[in-house]
Amino acid sequence: MNRLWPVLLPELRQFPAVEQDEALKAARDTELDMLELLGMAAGLVAVTALTRYSVADPSLSSRFGVAVLNFALAMPLLAVFLGPFHVRRLRRGLRDRLQRRGRP
Repeated sequence: MNRLWPVLLPELRQFPAVEQDEALKAARDTELDMLELLGMAAGLVAVTALTRYSVADPSLSSRFGVAVLNFALAMPLLAVFLGPFHVRRLRRGLRDRLQRRGRP
C-alpha cells in the first residue's frame, strides 16, 4: 500500500494492517455525493479554462507540441483540483465502513 494513504486518510489507521487494503478498495466503491460531483465538475471547468490555447502557426508539428505541453500542464492541475474530492470520498467511505463495524 502507498505510504501516503495513512497520512491522507487517518481513518485507515483504525483498521488492522491486514485489512487496510480491503478497506481502501471498499472505500473506492463509495458513491460520489452531490458536493463532490459539483466540485469535480467545477474543477474540470476550471482546468479546461486554464489550459485553453491558440496556436498562431498552423503547422502540424507546432500544434502537436502545444497539445503535448498543454497535456503536461493539465495533468497536475487535474490532480490539484480533483484530488481533494477523491480523498473526501475515500474518507467518507472509510468512516461508513468503521461505523458498520461498530467503531466510532
